[in-house]
Formats: sequence, structure tokens, C-alpha cells
Amino acid sequence: MKIVFNDVSFRYNGKYVLNRVNVEFETGKIYVVVGRNGSGKTTLLKVLAGLLEPEGTIFLDDDCADPLLLRENVGYVFQNPSSQIIGATVEEDIAFSLEILGLDKEEMQKRIKEVLNLVGLSGLEKEDPLNLSGGQKQRLAIASMLARNTRFLALDEPVSMLDPPSQKEIFRVLENLKKKGKGIVLVTHELEYLEDIDSIIHISDGTIDFCGSWEDFMMKGFEDVEIPFKWKLWKKCGEKVRWEDRYENSFDER
Repeated sequence: MKIVFNDVSFRYNGKYVLNRVNVEFETGKIYVVVGRNGSGKTTLLKVLAGLLEPEGTIFLDDDCADPLLLRENVGYVFQNPSSQIIGATVEEDIAFSLEILGLDKEEMQKRIKEVLNLVGLSGLEKEDPLNLSGGQKQRLAIASMLARNTRFLALDEPVSMLDPPSQKEIFRVLENLKKKGKGIVLVTHELEYLEDIDSIIHISDGTIDFCGSWEDFMMKGFEDVEIPFKWKLWKKCGEKVRWEDRYENSFDER
């Protein structure tokens, strides 16, 4: 499945926050959106998820997509997962989003079990979400969107409030979802622990001025994005090796 933006713009109070954006998103890929604060990153995600109605045209495969169709196919995950959690237990929180779809109890239980397994929360069905760690709460927010069978996830700074181990946790979940065929579009400044990127999108003043591989992105030298040291190392070595494989194993040997 593919979502295509064709000259998409959006205005707040008459001022363009997105200006004639042309970009494509496909399932089975991870897209990272970067740029300065206020450049239009979050607005891009909200338009993608059908939370804002823009100017221009958006296509879902060959069909013109209105916000309702986009909401059916793109799940939006907020920066603060607590703002999305409303259930008294983990399974009740996921069930709430399914009740809106009018699913029967058997189908709901099936989906809850599947998504909890996908995000690594199996066994916590009866747990109070307030007792979960920050990383677990974020995984629960992701699970609630996955339960609706959305083909894409749009995530706004999903690891900014998490410590490094929890950041790794979330990125591994997202990389696994990519392997399952989901399309992942995330805004993040935390690039250190994200390994599997298909495309980086750079936004400046509401306009996309770069969309391509991380190797080509490094060559551009955008000053508003800090390049992780390991990316520079990968470029120098001419190969992409997981940070843990290259370094943590060598430390263990010592």
C-alpha cells in the first residue's frame, strides 16, 4: 500500500505550515522525519493520519483519500503515551478502540492477544496501565493503534521521554513491525538507536528539501540534525553493522 501527497499544504491562522509537499510513503518501510522545531513535522504526521484536512490531494494507492479513509489506515501515536491511555487495564485500553469499530467479543480478544504479542506485552493484560514503565506505556499506545488493523503508524517523538534502554525497546518494536509489513513514519531527534531506516525526510519551513537514504542525508550536512557517531562509522567502514554486534560483544569478550 502507498500513500502519496500531491502538492499538499496546510495553514494555521492563514500561515502555511506545510507548503506544496510532495512525498510518498509505502508499507514495509521506515521513514524518519527530521527538522527544526516548528518546521512542520508534527503537522505532516497529523495530515497523514487524517487528523487535519489539508489543501491539495492525497492518494491511497489509486484512490483519492479523505481524512476518514486516512484515519482508517494510519494510526497516530502521540509523544506522551499517557494522553492516549484511558482503560483501567491493558486489555481494556486496547478494547476501547475496538468497541468503536463494533467488533464482537471473540474478534476483540483475538486482536488484543495478537497485538500484545507483537509489542512484547503478553501477560500484562490485567495490569493497570499506570503501573507500566514509560517504554511499556508507549508500546501499549502502539498496540491500541495496531489492533485497528492500520497499515501505517505515524509516531510523534515516541522516545523523547524515555531513557536509552526504553528507546532501544521501542525502536526494536518498530523495526519488527516493518518486517510484518507495516509502514512506519516517525518524527524523532533520537537517531542513535534506530538501525533500520529506509528513508529520511528533512523539512524546513514547511517544505521538504530532502528525501532519501541516510547515507545521502549525511552528505547534505544539515546543521539542525545531529548525526550519530555510529552512522559516521558505518559510512567510513562501508558497511552497516548493528552497534551492539560491533561493540557490546567485544566488551563482553574482555
